[in-house]
Amino acid sequence: MGIVTGIRVSVASPRVWVSICISVLLTGLVLLSGMDRPLPTLGWAAAFLFCVVQQDVARMRIPNAVTLPAFAIALANGAVQAGWSGVGSGLAGALLVFGVLFIPFALRWMGAGDVKALMVLGALWGPYRAVEILWWSLVWGGAIALLILVARGGLKEMLGRWGHSLGLSLATRRWTYLAPAPEAAARKALPFGVALALAVAALQLWGVPWVAV
Repeated sequence: MGIVTGIRVSVASPRVWVSICISVLLTGLVLLSGMDRPLPTLGWAAAFLFCVVQQDVARMRIPNAVTLPAFAIALANGAVQAGWSGVGSGLAGALLVFGVLFIPFALRWMGAGDVKALMVLGALWGPYRAVEILWWSLVWGGAIALLILVARGGLKEMLGRWGHSLGLSLATRRWTYLAPAPEAAARKALPFGVALALAVAALQLWGVPWVAV
């Protein structure tokens, strides 16, 4: 009768398809940027970043189901490559990332998933590379946050709030930070996973300012 019954076709939402396309493009950029001087275990890192970007764009969060197994794999890779010293280097890289990002996380400038994803990269490449990845991640994260804030019309509110915070800090001689209101544009999540992928690509292409390419 021209009617097929008993079969359900699950069609993903447009946002999921967009997240997959963005993930493919950024993963390709990561791999292409490493053609001349790839970071160690770049293929595995690219696979991890694909999952990070896809989840962050689609759901605006990076789940533990992605970061925790990846962290264990990063430490295992260190053990295979250099034994206990490799594990120690991985832990040092992860702890360095955590130490640097603790305050931004405490101020709710970054989500827990963002911090964990960066810790995975720190565990994969050790403390030296962790500093370089942190640099580019914060550069790209700041740029993306600024663009999104401008698009949402929240730049004026943020600058005013920061100015008020600075004035109170100087007047009271005590650090004071005024958090954004729950409905403020600055409270909205941003896909930091995109910044991570761009950071890895930028590091492979341009290095860091304090080291000559």
